[in-house]
Amino acid sequence: MKYLCAIVFTVVFSTLLTAQTVNGKLLSKSGNITIIKIWGNHQERGYAQGYFLADEIETLIINYIHGRFPAIYYQAARTMVQDTTYFHFAPQYVDELKSIITGMRAARPASTTDLPDLLIANSFLDILGFLGSGLQANSPYGCSCLMNWGNSTIGTVQAGKLITTRNLDWEPDTSLVAHQVMVIHIPAEPNEQPWLMIGFAGQVGVLSGVNKSGMSAFQHVLHVDASLASAGKKYEPIWLAIRDGLEAKDFNGDGVVNTSDMRAALEINPMGYAASCIVSCSAPAISGNDTLVAMIAELTHSTPLLTFRNNTYTDSIPGQNLYAANSPVARLDARTYEPRYISVINALSSGTSLDSNKSWNIMRDSSRVSGGNIQMIQVIPEQKILRVAVYASGQCAYSRSPLNFNLDTLFAYPNSVVNSGLEKNEMSFSLSQNFPNPFNPVTTIEYTIPHKSYVQLFLFNNLGEQITTLVAGEIAAGKHSYILNMPGKPSGIYYYSLVSGENRITRKFVFLK
Repeated sequence: MKYLCAIVFTVVFSTLLTAQTVNGKLLSKSGNITIIKIWGNHQERGYAQGYFLADEIETLIINYIHGRFPAIYYQAARTMVQDTTYFHFAPQYVDELKSIITGMRAARPASTTDLPDLLIANSFLDILGFLGSGLQANSPYGCSCLMNWGNSTIGTVQAGKLITTRNLDWEPDTSLVAHQVMVIHIPAEPNEQPWLMIGFAGQVGVLSGVNKSGMSAFQHVLHVDASLASAGKKYEPIWLAIRDGLEAKDFNGDGVVNTSDMRAALEINPMGYAASCIVSCSAPAISGNDTLVAMIAELTHSTPLLTFRNNTYTDSIPGQNLYAANSPVARLDARTYEPRYISVINALSSGTSLDSNKSWNIMRDSSRVSGGNIQMIQVIPEQKILRVAVYASGQCAYSRSPLNFNLDTLFAYPNSVVNSGLEKNEMSFSLSQNFPNPFNPVTTIEYTIPHKSYVQLFLFNNLGEQITTLVAGEIAAGKHSYILNMPGKPSGIYYYSLVSGENRITRKFVFLK
């Protein structure tokens, strides 16, 4: 198996200015994709990402992000990402991006990349939702995803297990395809789990990703009406919303990880999304009910804002299979079957006896965008398999042999942090997602304190303004809960933050009347 055979080393580096340790490993750098593993809290992971990918991020920002927008549009984009009436970036992601800049400047002192540059890079599609599709008229944005499980894979080596195969179809811009990355996150935050993203240098959101629990999520463009998003909605960028669901240990707090966690993460934004897009999400077949194994979300900024479907929807895809390309199917019951959709239906035939190779070949032959296939990805979570092919040497991903990875190996804790407490969850400082969420008017917030200490629990509005202090005082070690009652408050997104000494964890919730 081809696996991370290039450079493997751990860097412990201190700069004269920051004296900051780089929590990361460069695992591989070849064939147009750089693979790194980073660990620690959001700031530590951001610093390591910036340090390892400084050249890649700087080049991509200058040659692709700046170049993608005419000057007047780029200035408009910089204004948007700094105006909270357009977008809301969660505090932990802003801190992470700031740390990326610090890490970049430690490795590349002459770097000119700033925070607005990285905010634009992580809300690229959302900005297009405001500025119009004219900026992407000549680009083969597409993408598609096929999920097979249960009776569809019985009788093959997958034996009923889930297979998810994804095409990322994008413009093969030279500076873009040269800076593809896989970033493996090992969070220190106890309410988060290891996860990875496959995308481009500078991204902290998820275009394509999978977590340690085996849940995968992939974003593709949704072709709907040409209406533009409106200011004042405070949209969360779609790639960061997907990360919310993927990185959380259990987003909806029901004790299991499946597609309902991603649905909850997407629904927490009741104003919809500036970008019109599709999110395909899947979880191991052991999740049980088909609706918890595979889900497709059709999202936009015009009514209906969020539409979900699974294999119970009558969409001409047979059996325990689910497919999405770029046209609306369940939204407004449109059932728009573009040519790739029909081609995949024909290739599936009865929709049975599908193994990983057949799923790969169906997507390769029937569901790619000619000339713009940047990445092909396949995840078989119960067998710990990840396959990735990327555009390189002028060849589309579908025409190249994939790299093969073991998910357990990718998500293994580095030797330098084993037994350090990073992988221990018992009696650690933690803040759970409130439950229920969304709620009206009462919800429960649970938190854990490892030892007696002074603790504060704050409530903030969507602008980051503190509304009130819920808890303030000496708290005994152990698990605690706070019943939050919100009568009289307006509907919307709120944040709550647990603070003790240098420890701080922030979570988001939705109050709906």
